[in-house]
Amino acid sequence: MLIFVFLAVASYMEIFRLEKKQSVFVWIAALLIILAVGLRIDVGADYPVYRMLFSGFAIYTTYGDVLDKALFRPNTEEIEWIFVLINKLVFDFGLPFYIVTLVMAMITVSLKFTTIYKNVAFPALAIMFYFMPIMFFEDSGQMRQGLGIAVCVASFKFIKERNLPMFLLCIYIALGFHKTSIVFLPAYWIVKIPMNQKRIFWVLIIALIASPLELYRLADGFFSTLAPQDISGAYSGYVDDKYYGGQVETGLNDLVKLIFIVILIRYDKEGCDEVWWYEYMRNLAVFGLALFYFFRSNEIFAVRLPGAYMFFLTMFCLTNLVYAVNGRARQLLYFGFMIYFIAMFFYFGSGNGHRGGFTTDRYKNAIW
Repeated sequence: MLIFVFLAVASYMEIFRLEKKQSVFVWIAALLIILAVGLRIDVGADYPVYRMLFSGFAIYTTYGDVLDKALFRPNTEEIEWIFVLINKLVFDFGLPFYIVTLVMAMITVSLKFTTIYKNVAFPALAIMFYFMPIMFFEDSGQMRQGLGIAVCVASFKFIKERNLPMFLLCIYIALGFHKTSIVFLPAYWIVKIPMNQKRIFWVLIIALIASPLELYRLADGFFSTLAPQDISGAYSGYVDDKYYGGQVETGLNDLVKLIFIVILIRYDKEGCDEVWWYEYMRNLAVFGLALFYFFRSNEIFAVRLPGAYMFFLTMFCLTNLVYAVNGRARQLLYFGFMIYFIAMFFYFGSGNGHRGGFTTDRYKNAIW
């Protein structure tokens, strides 16, 4: 609640009073979120599993196993090597598990917030998009993927600079946190595709039409021949996963995405005219939406694979469009987004927020 109120006030001040970005808002938000996420105890959907793995890594894993995993050599490790290395180092130094979550929070928040500040005109609003609700699902839940996405987002610097070796290094590091990061590899070239309002519309329509055909099944053979074994194995395993291999349910999420798509298409020209590198951000966002609709018949693919790309939709494109327009259009976008945040606050709090332990009666922190 404290972070929500702070970001609401900070975003309003940035947009309508100061009319420019303020680094102090980003620093305060980063500190609050790192403390809330990094030092939490028994909070988050995957927390018990990560805590259980903590001692397991140290007992059953050697640094040689970590090196073999890093070099794609035959090994028995199923979890990504940088994540295992962080856990083992913390355990070997005799430190508690919440130091692992603290280190992870510091890495992911610093990478994401630094990239946001450099590329977004109103970073406080972008951080609000991150906080509600990505922070809870990624960096307080699916932490490994949150770290992988953070490195992918940070690689945007090298995409802009057209520095392919450094970009590939970022992808390699991201794979050390979560194997789904391989999906971000085409981003380096996707940003160069010429797009406009009509092309955005038709790309998403084609992706939606192709969804029932389940064309992604054809990629199984491709991954088994070209990708490292753990990536191809994960892909094959999730194609018919008995828990998450079904179709994405139609609901509120679809309405929200439809509104975001309308905004993205309606103000595309303004974004291209007023925001540096907007075309790059927009292409990544559109590709993320296309991935979501293309994989809609498989829930785990639709949710996991577009992750890094969807980051550019909300935190980068939608926030920068608030800057790109003026007058009533700016007011309409901002207050529309705030209504969405408030609705998400209560909707999330009454459901996943309570089950994950984020409510006042269940949340615990190492500090208090």
